[in-house]
Amino acid sequence: MPFDQLNKLRESFWKSRKRYKVLWEVLKECCETDSDTAEILLEAATMACLEGNLRKVFFLSNPDFIFRVPNFCICDPVFERDYDILKIKYKDLKEKNITIIIYYLEKNKNIKIETTNKNKIKNIKKNFADLIKINFDNYKIRFLYKGLELLDENLLCYNEVENMSKIQAIVNSK
Repeated sequence: MPFDQLNKLRESFWKSRKRYKVLWEVLKECCETDSDTAEILLEAATMACLEGNLRKVFFLSNPDFIFRVPNFCICDPVFERDYDILKIKYKDLKEKNITIIIYYLEKNKNIKIETTNKNKIKNIKKNFADLIKINFDNYKIRFLYKGLELLDENLLCYNEVENMSKIQAIVNSK
């Protein structure tokens, strides 16, 4: 779907929210900003995410009252990357030490991880699991960066992750 059609669909959704308009405007703002600002906005509105994302949001004072936001309002479509080309492009890249920041949404916590730009995503996920004290084999960990999911078999540099980049982590039991 072209972006102009996606934007019209989003606009139509937000305009159709007549009841509790102020709260829907907060949710719209949350969808259009970074995760840190979204969390601050939700806290100010005494709201929280039900499943660690903006698809289901509830009032802290009344958890039975749930606002549902469709995925097309939350994030832009994910585009496939040609990892074969990236493997060639980064084959001769010099390995260097970097620090990445993993934002663990469920715990509202930033976790710094020392790694290299040529480390595999799966290794970084295992390191993250150790730091948050969970068994890697019992949980599905997803890393998101710039709208793309970081795939286990790829190197960090394939996604142009640099020193002090912030990656969002979503953790679910298997």
